[in-house]
Amino acid sequence: MRYINLFILSFISCFCNAQSDIDRLKLALLNDTPIEEDLQELTDKIGGRVTGSLANEKAVEWGLKKFHEAGVKAWKHSFEMPTLWLENLCEGEVNMDDGFFKIEMVSKFKSPPGYYTGDLVYMESLESEEDLNGKYAIVEQDLCLDIDGLFAEYDYATRVEMIAREKGAKGILFMSSRPKKLLYRFLTMETTDNEMPQWVVAREDAKRIIRLLKEGHSLTISASMEAVTGDAFTSHNVIAEIPGTTRKDEVVIIGAHIDSWALGTGANDNGCNVAMMIDLARQMKALNIQPERTIRLALWNGEEQGYFGSWAYTQDYDMDQHKLAISIDIGSGGILGFFTNGREELVVQIDELLKQVEVFGPFSQLNLPIVGTDNFDFMLEGVPNLVGRHAPQFYGPNYHASSDTYDKVDLKQLKINSAIVGAVVLGYANGDYNLPRHDRFQVDQMINDFYLEFTMRMFNVWEPWVSGERGRKN
Repeated sequence: MRYINLFILSFISCFCNAQSDIDRLKLALLNDTPIEEDLQELTDKIGGRVTGSLANEKAVEWGLKKFHEAGVKAWKHSFEMPTLWLENLCEGEVNMDDGFFKIEMVSKFKSPPGYYTGDLVYMESLESEEDLNGKYAIVEQDLCLDIDGLFAEYDYATRVEMIAREKGAKGILFMSSRPKKLLYRFLTMETTDNEMPQWVVAREDAKRIIRLLKEGHSLTISASMEAVTGDAFTSHNVIAEIPGTTRKDEVVIIGAHIDSWALGTGANDNGCNVAMMIDLARQMKALNIQPERTIRLALWNGEEQGYFGSWAYTQDYDMDQHKLAISIDIGSGGILGFFTNGREELVVQIDELLKQVEVFGPFSQLNLPIVGTDNFDFMLEGVPNLVGRHAPQFYGPNYHASSDTYDKVDLKQLKINSAIVGAVVLGYANGDYNLPRHDRFQVDQMINDFYLEFTMRMFNVWEPWVSGERGRKN
Protein backbone atom coordinates (compact mmCIF):
# COMPACT_ATOMS: atom_id res chain seq x y z
CA MET A 1 0.00 0.00 0.00
CA ARG A 2 1.04 3.58 -0.58
CA TYR A 3 0.72 6.14 2.17
CA ILE A 4 1.43 9.38 0.32
CA ASN A 5 -1.59 11.12 1.81
CA LEU A 6 -2.68 14.45 3.16
CA PHE A 7 -0.62 14.00 6.32
CA ILE A 8 2.57 13.48 4.32
CA LEU A 9 1.76 16.29 1.92
CA SER A 10 1.20 18.61 4.85
CA PHE A 11 4.61 17.70 6.22
CA ILE A 12 6.22 18.26 2.82
CA SER A 13 4.63 21.68 2.44
CA CYS A 14 5.57 22.73 5.98
CA PHE A 15 9.13 21.46 5.94
CA CYS A 16 10.29 21.79 2.35
CA ASN A 17 12.99 24.18 3.52
CA ALA A 18 15.69 23.35 6.07
CA GLN A 19 14.15 20.14 7.35
CA SER A 20 15.34 18.95 10.74
CA ASP A 21 16.37 15.34 11.32
CA ILE A 22 13.07 14.74 13.07
CA ASP A 23 11.13 16.12 10.10
CA ARG A 24 13.08 13.94 7.67
CA LEU A 25 12.61 10.86 9.84
CA LYS A 26 8.86 11.41 10.13
CA LEU A 27 8.48 11.78 6.38
CA ALA A 28 10.54 8.68 5.67
CA LEU A 29 8.54 6.57 8.12
CA LEU A 30 5.22 7.77 6.72
CA ASN A 31 6.32 7.12 3.16
CA ASP A 32 6.79 3.78 1.44
CA THR A 33 8.91 1.41 3.59
CA PRO A 34 9.18 -2.38 3.98
CA ILE A 35 7.44 -2.40 7.38
CA GLU A 36 4.41 -4.33 6.08
CA GLU A 37 6.55 -6.89 4.29
CA ASP A 38 8.68 -7.34 7.40
CA LEU A 39 5.62 -7.90 9.57
CA GLN A 40 4.09 -10.39 7.16
CA GLU A 41 7.36 -12.31 6.94
CA LEU A 42 7.66 -12.46 10.72
CA THR A 43 4.07 -13.52 11.35
CA ASP A 44 3.03 -15.57 8.31
CA LYS A 45 6.35 -17.28 7.57
CA ILE A 46 7.93 -17.65 11.01
CA GLY A 47 4.68 -17.64 12.98
CA GLY A 48 4.20 -17.89 16.74
CA ARG A 49 7.50 -17.44 18.60
CA VAL A 50 7.52 -18.98 22.08
CA THR A 51 10.89 -18.46 23.76
CA GLY A 52 12.81 -21.71 23.47
CA SER A 53 11.12 -22.82 20.26
CA LEU A 54 12.74 -23.21 16.85
CA ALA A 55 10.50 -20.43 15.54
CA ASN A 56 11.80 -18.10 18.23
CA GLU A 57 15.39 -18.87 17.27
CA LYS A 58 14.53 -18.20 13.63
CA ALA A 59 12.94 -14.89 14.60
CA VAL A 60 16.09 -13.80 16.46
CA GLU A 61 18.26 -14.55 13.43
CA TRP A 62 15.71 -12.85 11.18
CA GLY A 63 15.71 -9.69 13.29
CA LEU A 64 19.50 -9.57 13.41
CA LYS A 65 19.66 -10.02 9.63
CA LYS A 66 17.14 -7.22 9.05
CA PHE A 67 19.24 -4.77 11.05
CA HIS A 68 22.42 -5.84 9.27
CA GLU A 69 20.78 -5.55 5.84
CA ALA A 70 19.95 -1.95 6.74
CA GLY A 71 23.60 -1.32 7.57
CA VAL A 72 22.86 -0.93 11.28
CA LYS A 73 25.22 -2.19 13.96
CA ALA A 74 23.44 -5.00 15.83
CA TRP A 75 24.28 -7.96 18.02
CA LYS A 76 22.69 -10.81 19.95
CA HIS A 77 22.59 -10.36 23.70
CA SER A 78 22.45 -13.74 25.42
CA PHE A 79 20.66 -14.40 28.70
CA GLU A 80 19.35 -17.32 30.71
CA MET A 81 15.72 -18.37 30.63
CA PRO A 82 14.87 -20.25 33.85
CA THR A 83 12.75 -22.99 32.32
CA LEU A 84 11.48 -24.47 29.05
CA TRP A 85 7.80 -25.21 28.43
CA LEU A 86 6.27 -25.78 25.00
CA GLU A 87 2.77 -27.30 24.90
CA ASN A 88 2.22 -29.88 22.17
CA LEU A 89 -1.22 -31.27 23.01
CA CYS A 90 -4.10 -30.52 25.33
CA GLU A 91 -7.30 -32.59 25.27
CA GLY A 92 -10.19 -32.82 27.67
CA GLU A 93 -13.57 -34.42 28.21
CA VAL A 94 -16.27 -34.15 30.82
CA ASN A 95 -17.86 -37.34 32.11
CA MET A 96 -21.47 -37.73 33.31
CA ASP A 97 -23.44 -40.70 34.61
CA ASP A 98 -24.82 -41.44 31.16
CA GLY A 99 -22.03 -40.31 28.84
CA PHE A 100 -19.34 -37.73 28.15
CA PHE A 101 -18.57 -34.77 25.91
CA LYS A 102 -15.29 -33.37 24.65
CA ILE A 103 -14.20 -29.84 25.48
CA GLU A 104 -11.73 -27.50 23.81
CA MET A 105 -9.02 -26.20 26.11
CA VAL A 106 -5.40 -25.04 26.36
CA SER A 107 -3.05 -25.12 29.33
CA LYS A 108 -1.77 -22.05 31.09
CA PHE A 109 2.00 -21.60 31.04
CA LYS A 110 3.98 -24.14 33.07
CA SER A 111 1.02 -26.41 33.79
CA PRO A 112 2.75 -29.77 34.34
CA PRO A 113 2.24 -32.28 31.51
CA GLY A 114 0.32 -35.40 32.44
CA TYR A 115 -3.10 -37.01 32.74
CA TYR A 116 -5.58 -35.48 35.17
CA THR A 117 -8.97 -36.63 36.37
CA GLY A 118 -11.27 -35.67 39.21
CA ASP A 119 -14.52 -34.08 40.31
CA LEU A 120 -15.57 -30.69 38.96
CA VAL A 121 -16.87 -27.97 41.28
CA TYR A 122 -18.37 -24.64 40.23
CA MET A 123 -16.63 -21.78 42.04
CA GLU A 124 -19.32 -19.14 41.61
CA SER A 125 -17.45 -16.22 43.17
CA LEU A 126 -14.45 -15.30 45.28
CA GLU A 127 -16.70 -15.65 48.34
CA SER A 128 -17.92 -19.14 47.42
CA GLU A 129 -17.85 -21.72 50.20
CA GLU A 130 -17.68 -24.84 48.03
CA ASP A 131 -15.32 -27.60 49.11
CA LEU A 132 -12.47 -27.46 46.58
CA ASN A 133 -10.09 -29.83 48.34
CA GLY A 134 -8.84 -32.44 45.89
CA LYS A 135 -11.21 -31.20 43.17
CA TYR A 136 -11.08 -29.14 39.99
CA ALA A 137 -12.65 -25.70 40.20
CA ILE A 138 -14.34 -24.13 37.17
CA VAL A 139 -14.90 -20.37 37.15
CA GLU A 140 -16.76 -17.92 34.95
CA GLN A 141 -15.13 -14.84 33.42
CA ASP A 142 -16.60 -11.73 31.84
CA LEU A 143 -16.15 -11.08 28.14
CA CYS A 144 -12.89 -9.29 27.36
CA LEU A 145 -13.74 -6.29 25.21
CA ASP A 146 -10.69 -4.05 25.64
CA ILE A 147 -7.41 -3.54 27.48
CA ASP A 148 -9.22 -2.72 30.72
CA GLY A 149 -10.88 -6.11 30.42
CA LEU A 150 -7.47 -7.77 30.16
CA PHE A 151 -6.24 -6.22 33.39
CA ALA A 152 -9.51 -7.16 35.09
CA GLU A 153 -9.12 -10.76 33.91
CA TYR A 154 -5.55 -10.99 35.21
CA ASP A 155 -6.68 -9.55 38.53
CA TYR A 156 -9.63 -11.93 38.92
CA ALA A 157 -7.66 -14.99 37.82
CA THR A 158 -4.97 -14.22 40.39
CA ARG A 159 -7.52 -13.95 43.19
CA VAL A 160 -9.18 -17.20 42.09
CA GLU A 161 -5.82 -18.95 42.02
CA MET A 162 -4.92 -17.73 45.51
CA ILE A 163 -8.18 -19.07 46.94
CA ALA A 164 -8.02 -22.35 45.01
CA ARG A 165 -4.51 -23.00 46.30
CA GLU A 166 -5.54 -22.18 49.87
CA LYS A 167 -8.48 -24.58 49.64
CA GLY A 168 -6.43 -27.44 48.21
CA ALA A 169 -7.87 -27.56 44.69
CA LYS A 170 -6.13 -29.96 42.30
CA GLY A 171 -6.54 -27.61 39.35
CA ILE A 172 -8.56 -24.76 37.82
CA LEU A 173 -10.59 -24.44 34.62
CA PHE A 174 -11.07 -20.81 33.56
CA MET A 175 -13.90 -19.98 31.18
CA SER A 176 -12.49 -18.25 28.09
CA SER A 177 -13.25 -14.54 28.09
CA ARG A 178 -13.64 -14.66 24.29
CA PRO A 179 -16.65 -15.99 22.34
CA LYS A 180 -16.87 -18.51 19.49
CA LYS A 181 -14.54 -21.02 21.15
CA LEU A 182 -11.56 -18.67 20.89
CA LEU A 183 -8.69 -19.85 23.08
CA TYR A 184 -5.60 -18.04 24.38
CA ARG A 185 -2.65 -18.56 26.70
CA PHE A 186 -2.14 -16.82 30.05
CA LEU A 187 0.41 -16.97 32.85
CA THR A 188 -0.44 -18.18 36.32
CA MET A 189 0.54 -16.14 39.37
CA GLU A 190 3.42 -18.57 39.96
CA THR A 191 4.65 -18.11 36.35
CA THR A 192 7.84 -20.18 35.88
CA ASP A 193 7.34 -21.85 39.28
CA ASN A 194 3.80 -23.09 38.63
CA GLU A 195 3.01 -26.71 39.51
CA MET A 196 -0.81 -26.60 39.45
CA PRO A 197 -2.62 -27.65 36.24
CA GLN A 198 -4.70 -24.75 34.96
CA TRP A 199 -6.59 -24.42 31.71
CA VAL A 200 -8.54 -21.96 29.60
CA VAL A 201 -11.70 -23.71 28.38
CA ALA A 202 -13.78 -22.64 25.37
CA ARG A 203 -16.48 -20.27 26.60
CA GLU A 204 -19.33 -22.31 25.20
CA ASP A 205 -17.99 -25.54 26.71
CA ALA A 206 -17.48 -23.89 30.11
CA LYS A 207 -21.02 -22.50 30.09
CA ARG A 208 -22.36 -26.00 29.38
CA ILE A 209 -20.39 -27.46 32.29
CA ILE A 210 -21.60 -24.76 34.68
CA ARG A 211 -25.25 -25.20 33.64
CA LEU A 212 -25.03 -28.93 34.33
CA LEU A 213 -23.35 -28.40 37.69
CA LYS A 214 -26.02 -25.89 38.68
CA GLU A 215 -28.67 -28.48 37.84
CA GLY A 216 -27.05 -30.87 40.31
CA HIS A 217 -25.24 -33.23 37.94
CA SER A 218 -22.03 -34.85 39.13
CA LEU A 219 -19.28 -34.21 36.59
CA THR A 220 -15.66 -35.28 36.35
CA ILE A 221 -12.91 -33.90 34.17
CA SER A 222 -10.39 -36.01 32.27
CA ALA A 223 -7.57 -34.01 30.72
CA SER A 224 -4.34 -34.93 29.00
CA MET A 225 -1.54 -32.49 28.31
CA GLU A 226 1.78 -33.03 26.57
CA ALA A 227 4.61 -30.51 26.60
CA VAL A 228 8.31 -30.24 25.95
CA THR A 229 9.84 -29.20 29.26
CA GLY A 230 13.35 -28.56 30.46
CA ASP A 231 15.65 -26.66 32.75
CA ALA A 232 17.32 -23.30 32.19
CA PHE A 233 18.56 -22.52 28.68
CA THR A 234 20.17 -19.67 26.77
CA SER A 235 18.04 -17.29 24.74
CA HIS A 236 18.84 -14.01 23.00
CA ASN A 237 17.68 -10.44 22.62
CA VAL A 238 18.64 -8.50 19.51
CA ILE A 239 20.14 -5.06 20.16
CA ALA A 240 20.72 -2.50 17.39
CA GLU A 241 22.51 0.80 17.80
CA ILE A 242 22.61 4.22 16.17
CA PRO A 243 25.80 5.69 17.68
CA GLY A 244 25.64 9.04 19.39
CA THR A 245 27.96 11.97 18.79
CA THR A 246 28.42 14.65 21.44
CA ARG A 247 26.92 12.49 24.22
CA LYS A 248 27.60 9.04 22.83
CA ASP A 249 28.01 7.39 26.25
CA GLU A 250 24.43 8.27 27.15
CA VAL A 251 21.74 5.90 25.89
CA VAL A 252 18.08 6.19 24.94
CA ILE A 253 16.72 2.67 24.44
CA ILE A 254 13.44 1.66 22.85
CA GLY A 255 12.22 -1.89 22.48
CA ALA A 256 9.48 -4.31 21.50
CA HIS A 257 9.42 -8.00 22.38
CA ILE A 258 9.97 -10.46 19.56
CA ASP A 259 8.64 -13.53 21.40
CA SER A 260 4.96 -14.44 21.44
CA TRP A 261 2.66 -17.29 22.31
CA ALA A 262 2.02 -19.75 19.50
CA LEU A 263 -1.75 -20.15 19.28
CA GLY A 264 -1.72 -17.24 16.82
CA THR A 265 1.21 -15.62 15.04
CA GLY A 266 1.99 -12.78 17.45
CA ALA A 267 0.95 -9.94 15.14
CA ASN A 268 -0.44 -7.23 17.43
CA ASP A 269 1.44 -8.78 20.36
CA ASN A 270 3.99 -7.82 19.38
CA GLY A 271 5.20 -8.40 15.83
CA CYS A 272 3.88 -5.09 14.54
CA ASN A 273 6.11 -3.17 16.93
CA VAL A 274 9.11 -5.39 16.20
CA ALA A 275 8.67 -4.34 12.57
CA MET A 276 8.51 -0.74 13.81
CA MET A 277 11.86 -1.06 15.62
CA ILE A 278 13.50 -2.40 12.47
CA ASP A 279 12.00 0.36 10.32
CA LEU A 280 13.07 3.07 12.76
CA ALA A 281 16.66 1.84 12.61
CA ARG A 282 16.52 1.40 8.85
CA GLN A 283 15.31 4.94 8.20
CA MET A 284 17.72 6.55 10.67
CA LYS A 285 20.61 4.80 8.96
CA ALA A 286 19.39 5.61 5.45
CA LEU A 287 19.05 9.29 6.38
CA ASN A 288 22.49 9.29 8.05
CA ILE A 289 20.93 10.64 11.24
CA GLN A 290 23.55 11.14 13.93
CA PRO A 291 21.86 11.75 17.29
CA GLU A 292 23.65 13.39 20.17
CA ARG A 293 22.93 10.44 22.47
CA THR A 294 23.24 6.83 21.37
CA ILE A 295 19.91 5.26 20.40
CA ARG A 296 19.48 1.54 20.96
CA LEU A 297 16.61 -0.45 19.50
CA ALA A 298 15.90 -3.76 21.22
CA LEU A 299 13.97 -6.83 20.19
CA TRP A 300 13.37 -8.30 23.62
CA ASN A 301 12.93 -12.02 24.24
CA GLY A 302 11.33 -13.96 27.08
CA GLU A 303 8.81 -11.17 27.70
CA GLU A 304 5.74 -13.36 27.85
CA GLN A 305 7.14 -15.51 30.65
CA GLY A 306 8.30 -12.61 32.83
CA TYR A 307 10.34 -10.01 30.86
CA PHE A 308 13.50 -12.06 31.26
CA GLY A 309 15.36 -10.58 28.30
CA SER A 310 14.95 -6.96 29.31
CA TRP A 311 15.70 -7.87 32.94
CA ALA A 312 18.99 -9.45 31.85
CA TYR A 313 19.85 -6.34 29.83
CA THR A 314 19.47 -4.15 32.92
CA GLN A 315 21.92 -6.44 34.73
CA ASP A 316 24.51 -6.52 31.94
CA TYR A 317 24.64 -2.84 30.94
CA ASP A 318 25.33 0.34 32.91
CA MET A 319 21.98 1.79 33.92
CA ASP A 320 23.59 5.05 35.04
CA GLN A 321 24.20 5.78 31.34
CA HIS A 322 20.60 5.05 30.31
CA LYS A 323 18.62 8.28 30.23
CA LEU A 324 15.30 6.88 28.97
CA ALA A 325 13.79 3.47 28.25
CA ILE A 326 10.67 3.07 26.10
CA SER A 327 8.54 -0.02 25.57
CA ILE A 328 6.07 -0.32 22.68
CA ASP A 329 3.85 -3.32 23.37
CA ILE A 330 0.12 -2.65 23.06
CA GLY A 331 -0.63 -3.41 19.43
CA SER A 332 -1.25 -1.21 16.42
CA GLY A 333 -4.03 1.03 17.69
CA GLY A 334 -3.30 4.74 17.47
CA ILE A 335 -0.87 6.07 20.05
CA LEU A 336 -2.76 8.31 22.47
CA GLY A 337 0.30 9.28 24.50
CA PHE A 338 2.53 7.49 26.98
CA PHE A 339 2.48 6.05 30.47
CA THR A 340 5.23 7.81 32.41
CA ASN A 341 5.48 5.15 35.12
CA GLY A 342 5.70 7.21 38.26
CA ARG A 343 7.97 9.88 36.79
CA GLU A 344 5.78 12.99 36.81
CA GLU A 345 8.64 15.09 35.41
CA LEU A 346 8.43 13.14 32.15
CA VAL A 347 4.91 14.39 31.42
CA VAL A 348 5.98 17.91 30.47
CA GLN A 349 8.95 16.65 28.48
CA ILE A 350 6.89 14.22 26.41
CA ASP A 351 4.14 16.81 25.96
CA GLU A 352 6.79 19.04 24.39
CA LEU A 353 8.19 16.35 22.10
CA LEU A 354 4.75 15.31 20.86
CA LYS A 355 4.09 18.82 19.55
CA GLN A 356 6.21 17.76 16.58
CA VAL A 357 3.51 15.26 15.60
CA GLU A 358 0.45 17.05 16.96
CA VAL A 359 -1.38 16.50 13.66
CA PHE A 360 -1.77 12.88 14.81
CA GLY A 361 -3.05 13.83 18.27
CA PRO A 362 -4.45 14.88 20.60
CA PHE A 363 -2.06 13.23 23.05
CA SER A 364 -2.03 12.98 26.81
CA GLN A 365 0.34 11.29 29.23
CA LEU A 366 -0.75 9.19 32.20
CA ASN A 367 1.59 9.03 35.16
CA LEU A 368 0.72 5.45 36.09
CA PRO A 369 3.33 2.69 36.52
CA ILE A 370 2.89 -0.26 34.16
CA VAL A 371 3.71 -3.77 35.37
CA GLY A 372 3.57 -6.39 32.65
CA THR A 373 6.06 -5.55 29.92
CA ASP A 374 9.68 -4.66 29.22
CA ASN A 375 9.76 -1.26 30.88
CA PHE A 376 9.45 -3.03 34.23
CA ASP A 377 13.06 -3.71 35.14
CA PHE A 378 14.18 -0.30 33.92
CA MET A 379 11.54 1.10 36.28
CA LEU A 380 12.91 -1.02 39.15
CA GLU A 381 16.39 0.23 38.27
CA GLY A 382 15.21 3.83 38.62
CA VAL A 383 15.64 4.68 34.93
CA PRO A 384 13.03 7.11 33.52
CA ASN A 385 10.78 4.99 31.34
CA LEU A 386 7.75 5.15 29.07
CA VAL A 387 5.18 2.69 27.72
CA GLY A 388 3.21 3.57 24.61
CA ARG A 389 -0.49 4.09 25.32
CA HIS A 390 -2.61 2.89 22.41
CA ALA A 391 -6.22 2.92 21.33
CA PRO A 392 -7.52 -0.62 21.98
CA GLN A 393 -8.22 -1.47 18.34
CA PHE A 394 -8.19 -5.28 17.83
CA TYR A 395 -5.93 -5.76 20.87
CA GLY A 396 -7.95 -7.04 23.83
CA PRO A 397 -10.16 -9.66 22.13
CA ASN A 398 -7.18 -11.12 20.22
CA TYR A 399 -4.62 -10.91 23.02
CA HIS A 400 -2.52 -14.13 23.25
CA ALA A 401 -5.19 -15.83 21.12
CA SER A 402 -5.27 -17.91 17.96
CA SER A 403 -6.81 -14.86 16.26
CA ASP A 404 -3.74 -12.62 16.76
CA THR A 405 -2.77 -12.67 13.10
CA TYR A 406 -1.46 -10.29 10.43
CA ASP A 407 -4.92 -9.30 9.20
CA LYS A 408 -5.76 -7.79 12.62
CA VAL A 409 -2.97 -5.17 12.38
CA ASP A 410 -3.91 -1.61 11.42
CA LEU A 411 -1.10 -1.15 8.91
CA LYS A 412 -1.74 2.51 8.18
CA GLN A 413 -1.84 3.36 11.88
CA LEU A 414 1.34 1.36 12.45
CA LYS A 415 3.20 3.72 10.13
CA ILE A 416 1.74 6.76 11.87
CA ASN A 417 2.74 5.26 15.22
CA SER A 418 6.26 4.84 13.84
CA ALA A 419 6.44 8.55 13.06
CA ILE A 420 5.16 9.44 16.54
CA VAL A 421 7.65 7.14 18.25
CA GLY A 422 10.49 8.29 16.00
CA ALA A 423 9.86 11.92 16.93
CA VAL A 424 9.92 11.10 20.65
CA VAL A 425 13.02 8.90 20.53
CA LEU A 426 15.11 11.20 18.37
CA GLY A 427 13.84 14.29 20.13
CA TYR A 428 14.81 12.89 23.52
CA ALA A 429 18.20 11.73 22.26
CA ASN A 430 18.95 15.27 21.07
CA GLY A 431 17.21 17.15 23.87
CA ASP A 432 18.45 18.78 27.04
CA TYR A 433 16.68 16.21 29.20
CA ASN A 434 18.63 14.77 32.08
CA LEU A 435 16.32 13.29 34.69
CA PRO A 436 18.19 11.59 37.52
CA ARG A 437 18.11 7.87 38.05
CA HIS A 438 16.08 7.04 41.17
CA ASP A 439 17.64 5.05 44.00
CA ARG A 440 16.03 1.99 45.60
CA PHE A 441 14.31 4.06 48.28
CA GLN A 442 12.67 6.27 45.63
CA VAL A 443 11.61 3.26 43.55
CA ASP A 444 10.18 1.58 46.65
CA GLN A 445 8.30 4.77 47.49
CA MET A 446 6.80 4.83 44.00
CA ILE A 447 5.72 1.18 44.36
CA ASN A 448 4.02 2.01 47.65
CA ASP A 449 2.46 5.26 46.40
CA PHE A 450 0.81 3.44 43.49
CA TYR A 451 -0.10 0.28 45.47
CA LEU A 452 1.75 -2.01 43.07
CA GLU A 453 2.31 -4.96 45.42
CA PHE A 454 -0.72 -6.98 44.29
CA THR A 455 -0.03 -6.32 40.60
CA MET A 456 3.59 -7.37 41.07
CA ARG A 457 2.46 -10.52 42.88
CA MET A 458 0.09 -11.16 39.97
CA PHE A 459 3.12 -11.54 37.68
CA ASN A 460 5.36 -13.21 40.29
CA VAL A 461 7.80 -10.28 40.44
CA TRP A 462 7.10 -9.01 43.97
CA GLU A 463 9.35 -11.41 45.87
CA PRO A 464 12.28 -10.91 43.46
CA TRP A 465 11.99 -7.16 44.11
CA VAL A 466 11.74 -7.53 47.89
CA SER A 467 14.67 -9.95 48.01
CA GLY A 468 16.84 -7.68 45.87
CA GLU A 469 17.05 -10.20 43.03
CA ARG A 470 15.46 -7.66 40.67
CA GLY A 471 15.90 -3.91 40.69
CA ARG A 472 18.32 -1.52 42.32
CA LYS A 473 20.34 -2.79 45.24
CA ASN A 474 20.79 0.67 46.80
